[in-house]
Amino acid sequence: MTFPDDPLSLEIVARGVPLVDDRLLLELTNDLHTANDLTRSAAREGFFARLLSRATGRDRIRERTVRDRMLSSQKLTLRWLTHLSERMTVTDLVVAEVSEEVHDVKKRIERVEASSQWSAAAIGELGAILARLAGDTGRFLSDHERRLGALEAGLALDRAARRWRHPRPDPQLPWLVGAVLLAREVASGPAGTYAFTGGETLMQRQLVERMLQDPPVPWFEGVKSVPAMLTAVVRDLPSRNHRLMVAELLGLGVADELSDAAGPLTSALARAAELAVAGSDPDDAARAALRDSSGSGDLFLPSSLSVEQLVRRIVAEQFAEARQRRIRLRKHAPEADASGGGYGGQDGAGRDAQ
Repeated sequence: MTFPDDPLSLEIVARGVPLVDDRLLLELTNDLHTANDLTRSAAREGFFARLLSRATGRDRIRERTVRDRMLSSQKLTLRWLTHLSERMTVTDLVVAEVSEEVHDVKKRIERVEASSQWSAAAIGELGAILARLAGDTGRFLSDHERRLGALEAGLALDRAARRWRHPRPDPQLPWLVGAVLLAREVASGPAGTYAFTGGETLMQRQLVERMLQDPPVPWFEGVKSVPAMLTAVVRDLPSRNHRLMVAELLGLGVADELSDAAGPLTSALARAAELAVAGSDPDDAARAALRDSSGSGDLFLPSSLSVEQLVRRIVAEQFAEARQRRIRLRKHAPEADASGGGYGGQDGAGRDAQ
């Protein structure tokens, strides 16, 4: 989406931002569902609606237009995915989630006859590319591989923290957004994989210590109001495209089952950015976002936090969300494995994508 009053292109806005390729890959699932919904919508037309479409030729025009657009889109998408598999800039968790979505769409295609959907051959090719990505990004952690897994997790955490500390190019994001995206990147990658197999306390502690000891800008003193922090984020994002990008990186526009595990601080940050895109004042957006996102129990969000409390909450929320997403994938693993793909694995724990 572009805005007439925003002089910055989408490419410029996204430069240097972590997890952009992850979110682009998740956006692919929306394209797949759009193709499926178009076909199902046509199939649900009533008798006389379909008769009128045939009499006027509207059905042929619609079918040809949708088919041509989908074919063009899938060719470009497959080309981009091939390039992505060479650059290896996506996390294993997102690859596993998209692979599972592709598996589901492929089953629907086999049940529905429609030339306007992604062709079965193209879906097969898409699955093959994703399988290659999954093979490169995921690692099965059996007992004798845990030491290697811990080393890989530590190196991935270190690389992400160094990019956070010295981004090239600098995306000019507010410090709170940068901190959340760092924790999200770490939790979605090898460190999150290792955490899921029993090393979560260690990984969270290492990340919290690294963030507190070596931030890109000095942390604030004392305690800070959570509404004030959200207001500052919305105000400091330089354009509507920046706000929309941040909201989508944190789950806006992704299927509910892929985004409903977000913690209250993450949800409030995404919601505030979304409301600001719609035109809300930063203060109003922050207050409304907190009302929508916080509650009791696990959803409780204090009105103010110290630096250490804030960093621990950021890290805990991202690891908790990644853990729930991995649990969801594991529940789908038996069915996906039976057809030769998906998440889960032989001998059980520890494989996020294979």
